[in-house]
Amino acid sequence: MTDRRIEVGRVAGPHGVAGQIRVKPYSNDPSGLLAVRTLRLSAKGGGEAKRVGDFEVKTAKPQGGFAVFSLGGIDTPEEAKEWSGALVSVLWDELPPPEEGEYYVTDLIGCEVADAAGGRVGELVGVEEGPAHDWLVIRREEGESLLPMVSEFVREVDVAGRRIVVAPPEGW
Repeated sequence: MTDRRIEVGRVAGPHGVAGQIRVKPYSNDPSGLLAVRTLRLSAKGGGEAKRVGDFEVKTAKPQGGFAVFSLGGIDTPEEAKEWSGALVSVLWDELPPPEEGEYYVTDLIGCEVADAAGGRVGELVGVEEGPAHDWLVIRREEGESLLPMVSEFVREVDVAGRRIVVAPPEGW
């Protein structure tokens, strides 16, 4: 097992009276987080000092678009509230493997972006969440550009080959 971690969401706040926390996953689907055994919470403390804690997951359940966790060492609503807004990361090895045709966004960062003819478009440097779909952030010679992450424009994703084939709109 490696210590490679992936950021998966943020603590939305406390839940209930037993010190549980609600996590809003970046994927909008909490089911992939329910089997993890540990969570790392990273938050700014008083005076902007960073606090980091690794917590054993005692229980986990889905609720709406959130995952609700009971964590060892967080026992009261007040303690849970102190972690509101914290970044949540998990050990990569504890996540379920992606389904066929799916991938983790972190696996896409750094991929070469090319057009259907094989011409280099740029490099994927990020993915931004949008209300209707996500946006690929592509570093091109002339700067960064956003491309909707929809099948009309994204034709192929080859995680193993570190390549994304796109068909951007005219004038993009």
